[in-house]
Amino acid sequence: MVEKRSQAELDAWLKLAGMPWLGATVKAGLLKKFGNPLKIFMAAKAELATVKGWDHQRLERFVRQAPKEEPVCSLELLEKKGVRMICFGDDDYPPLLREIPDSPVVLFALGDADLKNRPALAIVGARKGTQLGYDIARDFAYELAAAGFVIVSGLALGIDTYAHRGALEAEGRTFAILGGGPDVIYPRGNQRIREKLLNNSGALLSEYPPGVIARPWHFPVRNRIISGICVGTLVIEASARSGSLITARLAAEQNREVFAVPGNIRSSLAEGTLNLIQEGANLVTDPAEIIEYFSHLLPKNKKLEIQAEIDDLTGEEKRLLQHLSAEPKSVEHLLETGTWKRERLFSLLLTLEMRDYLIKLPGNCYQAKIKLSREGSL
Repeated sequence: MVEKRSQAELDAWLKLAGMPWLGATVKAGLLKKFGNPLKIFMAAKAELATVKGWDHQRLERFVRQAPKEEPVCSLELLEKKGVRMICFGDDDYPPLLREIPDSPVVLFALGDADLKNRPALAIVGARKGTQLGYDIARDFAYELAAAGFVIVSGLALGIDTYAHRGALEAEGRTFAILGGGPDVIYPRGNQRIREKLLNNSGALLSEYPPGVIARPWHFPVRNRIISGICVGTLVIEASARSGSLITARLAAEQNREVFAVPGNIRSSLAEGTLNLIQEGANLVTDPAEIIEYFSHLLPKNKKLEIQAEIDDLTGEEKRLLQHLSAEPKSVEHLLETGTWKRERLFSLLLTLEMRDYLIKLPGNCYQAKIKLSREGSL
């Protein structure tokens, strides 16, 4: 935590967080060997040389230049912006992120960044996807967040947006890993989701300090944090050259699980996910598969609590939710089944919507927020 450190140590962390010429892998290696930047800056050249990744030129430059480096930002700026600095050695630094070879020196955070012993799962995909892809992202995020995962994405338009949205609809927690400073609103179209995320115990995290504008080359670098903070990464709709594939391949290199929704074999937006599956990613079509895979990491009683709530539903309510589980359906479609009369159907829909079991969509359509089997279980 910032308040537990001396001014000199805080400045040292901010100095090491700068130095773009040094490289993230060398910085992380130095921290893993020496523990904190003050010891790094006082270390002898021979000790520094034992860390992997140096070349002679960079080592000489570090010895010569490190004492004169300026912090990447000031403590006053962090205080003014309400941004917290989470250092590599802090208790609330994400533990899995500490394991990757190029861990960020610090994370600049807005919101509640403590994972609270919950597993995090990344959901990424196309910025310009299909509505079906967006619905799948939202549905997966909803059920995974309800099961106890912290949903991680990049706050980009498209799949990222719907992943964050689904987690928020489930009243779960979601983190956004940014390509600019945590105080910089980008993209503008996601300002409302950004605010909801912060108001719902979520967090905005970045290795870039306040005021830094997102640049195109920041995003591929940022992706290692998305995958590194998580136990697994799920890819939904990705072209053959999608940036989401960078995240997936980084996850594999970090020894994390990769999941992919296959998609339409004739769609360019399925090329990336199909390639991932061919390369060994886990093919998934239902969030329950991911929940089962990581069941040993999830809160033990979460699924039982949800099932207990479902058991309180009437048989008629369960049947309606079963109809609405797979995909959105219009009121007209439901009436055509002959199961309900109009007045009774509207009464059931209103009751279930008020109890937060389903959501109303444009076009007078409805979709269940949970997926029920024919037996009325999750």
